[in-house]
Amino acid sequence: MVYSKMDLSSRVALVTGGGTGLGKGAAEGLRAAGARVVIMGRREDVLRKAAEDIGAEAIVGDVVDKANVENVIAQIAEKFGRLDILVNAAGINLRGDSFEYSEDQWDHVHAINAKGTFLCCQAAGRVMRSAGYGKIINIASLASEIGFPRIVAYASSKGGVRQLTKALAVEWAPFGIRVNGIEPGWFRTELTEPLFHDEEWVKKITSRIPMGYAGKPEDLQGAIVFLASRMSDYITGELIRVDGGALAG
Repeated sequence: MVYSKMDLSSRVALVTGGGTGLGKGAAEGLRAAGARVVIMGRREDVLRKAAEDIGAEAIVGDVVDKANVENVIAQIAEKFGRLDILVNAAGINLRGDSFEYSEDQWDHVHAINAKGTFLCCQAAGRVMRSAGYGKIINIASLASEIGFPRIVAYASSKGGVRQLTKALAVEWAPFGIRVNGIEPGWFRTELTEPLFHDEEWVKKITSRIPMGYAGKPEDLQGAIVFLASRMSDYITGELIRVDGGALAG
């Protein structure tokens, strides 16, 4: 049956930023498809609770610490003997006036969103190269493609994630590693919750979404499972918009 290609029961997945938001939603989707899932994050209490909810394992780690990332990947490879899927969902957004935006803010956003994504790709990619197979899914953003005010560091870092995805896809295809990305639109998560208390903002963004509502973390799961599964084995270097049609017009 063709849909057996969606079965992830033989796969091991790591989701960074898996304790909350889109990362947790991705981990839930992978677990529901049968994968053994490890979630990674910096807040142990949040991570442990999420792992319990999902039926996953948790490893506390920081994506901007190269040695820490490599240690986490090594632990997974040693315990399970493999790492098939990596979802890079760890991310941060610090909003502010670009005229006043500080160097520290810029460095912090880029360290997590861009550098952290690369370090995790690099460490996981080495394990996948040895196996001759792997799926990497990077969480980018609509801001990877179009401009929005007051998020200059976030937009530029996510634009970097978009191009990182394409560059690694080309370089790593000969090793059987597929590298793709997802560009979520407006989603309601812990990170964006304060925005959804602004009725005018909600009205404005809803008017830009043809489907008429903001996404929920579970709305990302179809794309995640598809890109993680054998159904997408001939797809690499692509970024799928999951935005309710916001950029279709």
